[in-house]
Amino acid sequence: MKKIATLLFTSFLVISGSAQQIGDGLAAPYLTDFSGLLKSGVYGGHAQTLGKVPDVSADWNHLFVIRHANPDNNCQLQIGSSYAENDRLFFRKIASDLTPSNPSWVELATRGTNTFIGNQIMNGNLDIFNYTNKITGFGDPNNYYIGSFPVAGSAGLDIHYYGGIRFGDYTSNSVMQIADGNVGIGTINPKNKLDVNGTIHSKEVKVDLLDWSDFVFKKEYKLPTLEEVEKHINEKGHLENIPNEDEVLKNGINLGEMNAKLLQKIEELTLYMIEMKKKQSELENTIKELNTKLK
Repeated sequence: MKKIATLLFTSFLVISGSAQQIGDGLAAPYLTDFSGLLKSGVYGGHAQTLGKVPDVSADWNHLFVIRHANPDNNCQLQIGSSYAENDRLFFRKIASDLTPSNPSWVELATRGTNTFIGNQIMNGNLDIFNYTNKITGFGDPNNYYIGSFPVAGSAGLDIHYYGGIRFGDYTSNSVMQIADGNVGIGTINPKNKLDVNGTIHSKEVKVDLLDWSDFVFKKEYKLPTLEEVEKHINEKGHLENIPNEDEVLKNGINLGEMNAKLLQKIEELTLYMIEMKKKQSELENTIKELNTKLK
């Protein structure tokens, strides 16, 4: 688009530097069809003119035409606009035989609203300066936009899309997706704040918990007897307060909760060991006393 604007500007400079006044300096009589076999010149169009520019804010149009020198060739460059003071400018190129063609206008980048068709390639920076500092979509700057948010001494990138945001690569179009406030990696339907369909490799994982298992060491804690533990294992097939195999395979495990439960069992085992050590010491003392008496 930048190249087209530069070409048009250069053409105007060349024409204005060498051309003479056309007729009395006024547009030719108003045409009934802008897409016909026109000769180079400046024209006007009225409310019923066919092939006008798609700016409906005014019925009347300006038209500038450059026609090929060969009368058997209908190659034209047309530049047009409406009479409205809205800075909208359009162009089209007709390249064919004497059969009129290419009725579609392309709008140049001006200060008004522009609609572009096709790929827009920009080799350089894109700066957005307006009161929102956003690139918006669907005419909804509150729910569909790319913008920024303030951070200390700088600014952050703010991407907001009401239906969700998806990132992909050559392996999949859903490598990462954000939807309904949830983030999914390797999954397109995250149900939690972070769902990962794959391996997580990390140097450290920190889990916030509401409580911990040191209640086992409090005096009021009732430590199950080993007989009670054995009975539960024989009846249930797993330790008390630990999920069984079916539950784990179906629902997975909560990492923080499971670590707390495992620590509880370790602390209970520690108490059993301490108690067994006491009984062992008592038994050893009894044996010593018996040996002394026997001697």
